[in-house]
Amino acid sequence: MAESRLLTALAGRAGRTAAVALLAAGTFGGLGTATAAAALPDGVHTVRDATAAESATAAEPATAARSALRERIVSIARDQITPAGQKPEKTGACDKYFAYAEGEAKKSKCAKTSWCAAFVDWTWHRAGVRPAPTTLLGRGVGKWGQEHHLFHNRLPARGERPYTPAPGDLVVYGSPAYATGGHVGVVVAVNHDGTIDTVEGNFGDKVTHRHFKPAEARAGKHGISGYVSVPGA
Repeated sequence: MAESRLLTALAGRAGRTAAVALLAAGTFGGLGTATAAAALPDGVHTVRDATAAESATAAEPATAARSALRERIVSIARDQITPAGQKPEKTGACDKYFAYAEGEAKKSKCAKTSWCAAFVDWTWHRAGVRPAPTTLLGRGVGKWGQEHHLFHNRLPARGERPYTPAPGDLVVYGSPAYATGGHVGVVVAVNHDGTIDTVEGNFGDKVTHRHFKPAEARAGKHGISGYVSVPGA
C-alpha cells in the first residue's frame, strides 16, 4: 500500500514521466511491473505501450518506401531486357543509357563505347536513387560504392559480416577501381538456393537476364568482387 501511495504522489507531483520511469525500471521496493502499473493513476500506465505503437507506426512508411524503391529498380531493369532477335547496338536503342554519364560522355554511342556501367547508372537514376553513380567504368561503380560506404565484398574480410545482396543492388565484377575492365549489373532476385538473378547491360551486346551462383559467375576474366547496396534502402 505504501508503494502505491508513493507512486500516485509521484505521478501527481512530477507528472507522467516520473511514474513511467519507475514502471520501466520495474523495481521499486520489490514492487513488480504488473503491480506498479495497477497502482498508477488512470491513463498513466498506457504511456509506454502508446509510445511503442507510435514508433512502429512511424517506421512503416519508411520501410514501405525503401521496398518500393527496390521494386522500381527491378521493374525498370527487367523492362529493358532485349527481346530475342533484336540488336540494340545496331539500332542505337542503347544510346539512351548514357543520359546520366559525366560531361561529354552523355553523347556516347553504345556501338562504340562499353555501356554496362551506363546501364546501371541509368536504371538507378530512373528509379529515383540518390546519390547514383555516373561513371562509365564497370569497376568504377564499385569504387564509387566504396567512396559512398555502400560497397560490400562478396568474400568478407576477417571480422566483417557477410553481406547478402538484395534486389536493386548492383553486382560488380572485378576489383573496385577507376580503371578499365570488369563489368556491372543489377540484382533482380535473390533465391533460397544461394543463386541470384541479374539484368546486365552490354552482356553479349544487349541487355541480358542471367541466373547463377555468385561464386561461379564471370564476366570475361573477372569474378564478382562485391555489391553496391541501394542508398537509403
